[in-house]
Amino acid sequence: MTVLTLGACGLRVETPPPAEPSPDAVEQVRGRTVADSLDLAAAAEAAAALPDGAVPSVATVLADVVAYAEQHAEQLGGEYVSGLPSPTGTPSASTPATRSVAEVLDRLGSATRTALTDADAVADGPLARLVASVATSRGELAVRLAQATGAEVPALVPDQVATADPSPTPGSTESPAGDALTAAEVAALALVHDEAGFGFEVVAAKLAGDQRTAALTAAAAHRARSEEWAAAAGIDGTAQDPRRASYSVPGGLDDPVVATALGRTLETSVADACANAVAQAGAGSRAALIDGLRRATVDAAAWGATPVPFPGLPERAQQPTG
Repeated sequence: MTVLTLGACGLRVETPPPAEPSPDAVEQVRGRTVADSLDLAAAAEAAAALPDGAVPSVATVLADVVAYAEQHAEQLGGEYVSGLPSPTGTPSASTPATRSVAEVLDRLGSATRTALTDADAVADGPLARLVASVATSRGELAVRLAQATGAEVPALVPDQVATADPSPTPGSTESPAGDALTAAEVAALALVHDEAGFGFEVVAAKLAGDQRTAALTAAAAHRARSEEWAAAAGIDGTAQDPRRASYSVPGGLDDPVVATALGRTLETSVADACANAVAQAGAGSRAALIDGLRRATVDAAAWGATPVPFPGLPERAQQPTG
């Protein structure tokens, strides 16, 4: 019998090169959000060099698009690198040249819709919270850029959300798999809305004219949402209901500056609570919570809040870089 020893003959078996790992669904969402952020930063930077991007009011927003998008990409972990060499002859992806500020606005709208869809669908709760915040920030930037240019605000909500009830009830946060918020988590939302309702009633008593009307409207809206969340948790009127008859408020509210600052604080607290609930809720059950984050962020801005890169995420960078 003849035995062929490959090693002795100097022969070796060729092993195939390592394969590029396929990203899972969570990594796809993270990578897509990073890619859109980098695309927005590049597009806004290019648009700033164009005549219509050099207008001071427009340039200010474009600078925030660049700064915020870069922070979004960084906080999401940056571009995925497998560590494997790129195949030779593989063309590298490039962002199409930006020809106008209007293109940046369109890209903001598209990226916002994508992130909103991903925030509701992704299985990872903390990533959903971060992506929801990014989507909210992009929406704010789109509105600001549209206002600066006099253009129409692009669609910011995916079609499947836009055609749904614009004011979904808290009970709709339960997913088909039954992965809903716990009663305690829903109670926390009832509490933060109730405190906001009380606070805005106090603010309304200290202000006059349109500001008083706005505060009364906000108070009624928060009281109504608090009732909805309490009913959804099954705690309305029970010993487990955390809501109180009154809440502490800062002194000096006779000064309109202090009163409006309280309005900002109340809405920001609601945004933070909704963002936290996004992380706690199951995939496919977050639409009402994400809408709450977006709505509270818009309302905080109406009371003078400065735009930040990560609405609802106080632990992350909250100061503009401009």
